[in-house]
Formats: sequence, structure tokens, C-alpha cells
Amino acid sequence: MSLELDRRLADVGTRFRIFPQPRFLRKADGSGPLFPEPELVTVSVPPEDMQAGPGDDRMFVIDAIGKLPYNNFFRPPFRGNQRPPVQPGSDGHFDHLDPAGREFSAATMYATVRRVLDIWEDYFGRTIQWHFESDFSRLELIPLIEWDNAQSGYGFLEFGFGRKPNGTIDHDRPFCENFDVLAHELGHSIIFAEVGVPANPRDEAIDYGGMHESAGDLVAIVASLHFHSVVDLLLDSTKGNLLTINGLDRVGELSDSREIRVAFNSRRMSDVGEEPHDRSLPLTGAIFDTMVEVFQQDLVAKKLISEDLRNRSTNLPGTTQDLDEIQAEFTAAYTGNEAAFKESLLLARDYLGRLLAVTWGRIKPDFLTYHGILRALLAADREISGGANVELIRACFAWREIAPVPTSLMLRQHTITSCGFSLGKGATVLGEPAAADRQIPAPRVDGVASVTRL
Repeated sequence: MSLELDRRLADVGTRFRIFPQPRFLRKADGSGPLFPEPELVTVSVPPEDMQAGPGDDRMFVIDAIGKLPYNNFFRPPFRGNQRPPVQPGSDGHFDHLDPAGREFSAATMYATVRRVLDIWEDYFGRTIQWHFESDFSRLELIPLIEWDNAQSGYGFLEFGFGRKPNGTIDHDRPFCENFDVLAHELGHSIIFAEVGVPANPRDEAIDYGGMHESAGDLVAIVASLHFHSVVDLLLDSTKGNLLTINGLDRVGELSDSREIRVAFNSRRMSDVGEEPHDRSLPLTGAIFDTMVEVFQQDLVAKKLISEDLRNRSTNLPGTTQDLDEIQAEFTAAYTGNEAAFKESLLLARDYLGRLLAVTWGRIKPDFLTYHGILRALLAADREISGGANVELIRACFAWREIAPVPTSLMLRQHTITSCGFSLGKGATVLGEPAAADRQIPAPRVDGVASVTRL
């Protein structure tokens, strides 16, 4: 699993440097950038198989010149002018690039997408084939176009820049360097490849849309937890207290990260509508809560926290005093046990990654419901852990009010009479003789079947 991924790639893959979160994020006290330096990552492609660009057999970068965004009448492949492809260093790696240069942005886009794909293929245990494979063999990556937006589409990802408060393009915020955004968009491609799209024209796909946005967020969240700096900051900010209702406040320094914010939410189905991003929040919350519950369950098993503390650390609201007491107990438990807490969180992360991979490989797109996703998660847990976490998953989804809709046929009651049976003497059942007159074989005696009467 992914705890072993970096060890497997260290000696065979190609090195890059990327920022784990946008470099414009500042520390809570405003003293400086939250992530001042890019971090070293190794992708699965060996240096001898790496192409300039960068590129490989699954994806490639084109630093286009003067390109307009793709639309319904303008689609890949891009055949216009482009800057020279980024070259590796003399050792075959790309970790020498200056973060201030344009070449770094191009290499970052490739490395992020390749890294996230490596992580999720590790969870799936196989290659994830592109949903556009009938037309293109490789994903086209366009890192920097003069546009205040970004988009993913059939066979491509292309990114522009953020916006300044006055609405103009902010060239200091290139989307191609935003790990969360790139990972989220790749998450959509994974769902298109593994789940597919609804084919029935009567399907309004309301929960399918919410699932898609939730999956993009979860792909990014799980992938971001592969940065040790992100995990360390998350634990240092919360001391492992990730479920208390004011947990987002305690994340503090990461609160400017959208992916962290969507994970730490308290939205239930009664709080959201049909817009996909809004509707995704209860599902994302329920699944993230499941990971945290597995994390804290492991802490209890290792006697790092008490069962009582775990039970009190929930999404249920409490008084300020209660919450302060819970935080104080987590702080005391975490202090001196930082490495053990981190190990438990990484184990929970990998459990969630595998749980989602098995689930997404099973669900069908037509008339998809959140309740159907819940049932698929339960089946996946039975496959992965022998059902060790089914009650925990049920509780997390129940709190989010994810259940069959009241009009679901699954909630229809079936009585004897509604099934065509009658208790009246001499009555017939679907044209058959009355129960009193039907005969059934009795157990065999000495090889001869006798007859008994109902």
C-alpha cells in the first residue's frame, strides 16, 4: 500500500520538487509563507523513460504560446506554437529547476498529476485507463495560458491563473502550481474512467453530480496527506482532535486551503440542495469522518487515548468548556507521542484510499444514490477488513442523514396480503389450492418419501 510507495520509488523513479500547498498561503501570524520551499517527490517513471516536456507514456506537457481555452469547437490535440520542452538535468531528474522560473511551473504540473496518479493506482492495485483512450493515448497538460480560470476536459487539463480583488489576472497565483486544484481535476478523470457516466436520459444524476465533486475533493485530500509537512502541520494544529465540531478552527493555518475546508464540514443532507458542490459536502464529510474514526480507533487500540475521549470527540455540539476539556486531553495525549499519532493517521489514510478505490470500482453511474454509495462502502470494508468498520461507517453516514429517501421502494413494507397470501380458510393463493389442501413431501423414511398435509 501507499506507506511503501515512496520506498519502492526512491531508487527507480524520477525526482521533482513541488509545493504541497499554494506558495501564497501565509502563516497564521503573517510572519511568512506557510510552505516556503517546494518538497521533493519521486514519480514512478524511471529517468530513462522520461521525456522532455516533461512527459511519459501516459501524459505530456505542452507550454503553449498564445493559446485560447479549449471549447466545443476547439479541442485537443494542440498544434499551435509552443515553448521548448523542459529538459531534465544531467542526472535525468527535474529537481534542479528554479521555483522562480516558468520551467518549474511546467514541471510542477506534470509531477503533480503523475504523483497523484501513482498514489491512486497504488490504491487500485492496477493501471487506471483513461476514459478518453478511444481517441487519445496520453493526457495533454497545458500549464500556463493567459486566462483567469482552469478546466479539465476530454483528454486534457489546461490551467490559467487566479484573480486579483479587482478581477484582473493574478500572475503570482498560477493554478498549475496548486496541488489541490490539479489533484481534484484528476479525480474527475478517475471517476469518469472507473465509474462512467449515466446513460439513461431519465436519470437526473443529482447524487451522481455530488459524488463527482466529492470524489475530486477526496482524491486531493488523500493525496495531500502524502506530504509529511501537511500531515505534521495538521496533527500539530489539532493534536489529533479532528472530529470535534470546532475542528476547522483548530486547523487554523490550513484554513485557507479549500480541500481542508471541505473535509472539515458539519453539513447534513437537510442543509444542502442539488447544486453538485453544495451537495457533495455531506458525502465528503461522512467519508472523511470515517477516516478520522478509524484513526482514533487505532489510537484507542494502542492506548494513546481513552475510549471515553474518543466517544466525546464527535461532531455533536457541546459547550465551550466541554470542547476545551476535550482539546486539553488530546494535547496531553499527543505530546510525546507525535510519531505514534502520525503512524495511526497514515494507516487510516491508506485504509480510506483502498476503501474508496474498491468502492469506485463497484458502483454504477445510472440512478446512483448516496445510499447506494454507502452500501458499496460497507461491501468494500467487508472485503478489506472483514467488516471491522461497518458499524463505524454506518454511524458516520447516519449523522450526515445519508439514508434511503422516504419514497424509496426499499422502504416499502411488504405484508403477507400485499404479497398475495391470505389467512382466510379455504382461500386460494395466486390460483393455487388453499394452504389447508396443499401437500408437501415429508422426510424420507427408509428411502421412501411419505406425504404430509399442511
